[in-house]
Amino acid sequence: MKTTLRSTATELPRPPVDLSPWIGRVIDDRYRIVEVLGEGGMGAVFVAEHLKLRKQVAFKTIRAEFAANSEAEARFAREATATAQIDHPHVASAIDFGHLPEGGAYLVIQLVRGESLGKRLQRGPFAAPELLELGAQIADALAAAHAAGIVHRDLKPDNVLLERRDDGPLHARVLDFGIARVSDESGAVVDANQPITRAGAVIGTPGYMAPEQAVGGVVDHRVDLYALGVILWEASSGRRLWQAETLTELFMAQIGRPAPSLRDAVAGLGDDFVALVDQLLARSPGDRPGSAAGVRDTLRRLVRESASAPTILPLPPPPRPARDHRRLLALAGAGLGLVLVLALALGGDAAPDPELPPPTPTTSATRPAASAGLPARQQLLAEVPPAYVEAAQVLLLSGERRERQRAGTEIADAPEADKPAIPEYLRNLAWIEKVTSCETRRSILLRIEAADDLRALYALRILAESPRDACRGGFLGFREDCFGCMREDLARITARFEARAGP
Repeated sequence: MKTTLRSTATELPRPPVDLSPWIGRVIDDRYRIVEVLGEGGMGAVFVAEHLKLRKQVAFKTIRAEFAANSEAEARFAREATATAQIDHPHVASAIDFGHLPEGGAYLVIQLVRGESLGKRLQRGPFAAPELLELGAQIADALAAAHAAGIVHRDLKPDNVLLERRDDGPLHARVLDFGIARVSDESGAVVDANQPITRAGAVIGTPGYMAPEQAVGGVVDHRVDLYALGVILWEASSGRRLWQAETLTELFMAQIGRPAPSLRDAVAGLGDDFVALVDQLLARSPGDRPGSAAGVRDTLRRLVRESASAPTILPLPPPPRPARDHRRLLALAGAGLGLVLVLALALGGDAAPDPELPPPTPTTSATRPAASAGLPARQQLLAEVPPAYVEAAQVLLLSGERRERQRAGTEIADAPEADKPAIPEYLRNLAWIEKVTSCETRRSILLRIEAADDLRALYALRILAESPRDACRGGFLGFREDCFGCMREDLARITARFEARAGP
């Protein structure tokens, strides 16, 4: 029986934060806080007045305990660095960046008053002329970013703001470049067509990541084009492209099968537009359009030709009801637009974790089987030394956490002479249960993924689907559940292994 994933954004207890002392406060002698726009787990967003320029701006903050985290601060600074290079009417650009006196940091952005595309889509699909214009504007923003050597990597409806201008038309602005990547980390502008992410780094939002992004492959500007295709599909149909009850099913759908054609979801759309969206959603990057500029030009041509376009008529949704996909996407982050980092990059320059077990040499008996299928459990148990069969059976079959912890400790603490005979995937599963550090557990999970040994799938299924607490950070004084925090990693890796295992 599958367990419904719960939103950490809505269930994470947070102590009340009184933001009223911020009102009227002056930061760095030039920004006076005027009102609160929103609050999230890492900080808040305010409207501020630039005292010298006499104009209002968005003032985004990150609290000291998060700014002290190198990854969170790097994302915050990257948003400033990336958008500062893009001066474009459809990009909410950064204006300033600095540190708060009490610790933490701030980011000043152009103020955009409007609603997110995600909220607008809750009211249904767009009419054809407005849909085409919306797509052209987003593609234009991407073209400008790519020309500056920047790939957004987290384009989604919640990262597109819509302003209604005085003359009526909608004006889109792309924002939240917190995980954008400047091709040259020094900020130098280089060719955006070059791959920029090393294999093993999985960063983005479920449902909008291109397949190569979801499995930690090398990515380039075409991941943004895929995300644009998802947005256009959803804005055309008024429903989610990828219907799923769990994150595991969501990843499996994206990795394992082509996206459904827009023609099967919406009646009355032009052939050229349907063909463009289908091309944007191609599983292989090489089958997608070559550039955002080309997509923009095509959409602008369709805008000119759309004066007499028929009304978009969404077809009935699939008969199988799916849970609200927004609950799954809430796992991708809350408030402030700081996005979900699904997995840490493999490798890196960090110091070795003292809790992380060193790799143990394997014998021919403990290496993965050459068969592409998933062996039966009894076959796996036959590969384990007799003294450890009972513990291995618990790791491969039991969902009871205390039993798994005891079994994991037994295998992890095996004498050095016994370890070479124990399959490596089983030792890694044991260490996940034994260690206490969440980051160490995640590192071992990524080691399992890198080993690409399907024999771990039985245990991954149990870990991915078993009930668990919400992911709770220790700074709030609540118990931290590592498996709750790792649910997205587990879902992605399990889906990848399931796709390889076949039916």
